[in-house]
Parts: sequence; C-alpha cells; structure tokens
Amino acid sequence: MIVSKKINNFKVYIKDDNKIYEEVFNDFLNNRLNVIKVFRSIEDRKVSLINTPHGKFVFKVFVPKEKKLERFLKSFVKGDYYLNLLLQTDRVRNEGVKFPNDFYLLAEKKIFNYASVFIMLIEFVEGVELSDIDDLSIDIRTEIQTKMIELHQHNMVSGDPHKGNFILSQDGIRIIDLSGKACNAKRKAKDRIDMERHLQIKNEINDLSYLSVYYRSVFRKKFKALKLKIKMLLGFKKHKA
Repeated sequence: MIVSKKINNFKVYIKDDNKIYEEVFNDFLNNRLNVIKVFRSIEDRKVSLINTPHGKFVFKVFVPKEKKLERFLKSFVKGDYYLNLLLQTDRVRNEGVKFPNDFYLLAEKKIFNYASVFIMLIEFVEGVELSDIDDLSIDIRTEIQTKMIELHQHNMVSGDPHKGNFILSQDGIRIIDLSGKACNAKRKAKDRIDMERHLQIKNEINDLSYLSVYYRSVFRKKFKALKLKIKMLLGFKKHKA
C-alpha cells in the first residue's frame, strides 16, 4: 500500500507508510545522508548508494532541465511516470513477483500533475551486474527469459533490458531500473527485441506487435542512414563549390 503525505513542500509517497523510509527522506532534507558511493552525477541527475542504520539504499535525485513546457503538457495526458513506476512495482510485488528491485519512497515538488523535482529511495540489490560478466551462461539467459515472461504476464515491462539492468544476486537474477510506462503488446515486443539485441536471448513470439516494432526499427535505421548519406553528399558538393 502506498501512502501519500505532505512534507516540507514535497508530495511524498511512501510504501506501507514505513517510518524508516520517511526518516531517510528527512535525513536528506537536513543534509545528514551518509553517501558511500556516487553511481552517477550529471547536471540533472544524481544517483548514490547511501548507508543508514537500516541498511543500504539507492538514493536518486532528478531535476529535469530540458523540455519543461513539453513535460508540463504531457503530465496532463500521460500522468506521473515515477508515481506509476512506484505503484506498478508495489502491485507486482504484492502479486508475488519479487525479482524487480523494490521502490520505497518518491518525493516530488508538484504543480497540478507536473513535478519539477523527483527524489527516490530504492532497494539496493547486492550482487554482480551482468555487464561485468563477459559470457552469459545458458542458465542465466534462461532465467532472464523466464522472469521477463513472468513480468510481462503481470503487466509490467523492463523498458530497457540490457546487461546493466540485471543483477546476479544470491537469490538469482534481479531486474532493476524498470519502466513506469503502461504495459502493452508493443512495449512487451520491444523488451523482447532488446533482449535479443543485448542479451542474445532469441525472441519466440512473432506476433503482430513484434513485427510492427521490428520493422519500424529497421525503417528508422535505414532512414537515419539515408539522412546521413544525403547530409554528407550535400556537404561534399558545398565544399567542392
């Protein structure tokens, strides 16, 4: 169950109204977080590993800098991406699907349905990232495929199933950084295409959605190559003149 409340001008959504997660958020507000490692730090996003009396967590701060008007307008149509991710994660885990990493807290500064700041507290999964394994075994690939099928059966998608989004833990394969987008046939097909591309897991469902996404991808690549060729040709003619 996700509970929402107002804390220091933030709209905060907390899994099971757990006081531990709220305490971590208050530590952030009071600049008391114990950061062990910074995974990523760019202009609009910072992802850190933090240590607390209750264990380690992943702490994310996202402050979008670009396309603010576009994001504002989309918020009325598409809803709140990260809130959807929080709700979907809570739903599938309550349905018994425990391999997606858990999402504990989301805090946002909101105007209507538009959020300008996102703060997230997420489960830290101990283990080996698959990007650190050169050659994936058949057993690992089979487990990934099985769990992705189960995820799709529970109407959730990965959105980006590459090696960096799978962890080999003591409990088996865990999936991290899932998508908050609505699950539909085309997004499931895209997951399967990306698994084939990044993980060499052969797609076994050649339905209309798969064919649609596949040929659209092929067309885009060819169109992009054609645009580049025309640009180079025009540049050559301009230089020659």
